[in-house]
Amino acid sequence: MSEQPEDPLRTFPTSGPQVRRAVFGGSDLVTYAFDDAAEIITVTDVTWI
Repeated sequence: MSEQPEDPLRTFPTSGPQVRRAVFGGSDLVTYAFDDAAEIITVTDVTWI
């Protein structure tokens, strides 16, 4: 994921380069971290508004 600068989701800056926050469904948010080497994505936070 870190090798692809074109992110298909609208993302917002976070404190870490391996962490992304994205909008889905209009106003809902998801925060996730990824480890390219291990090929693991960890969802850390989901907010439905």
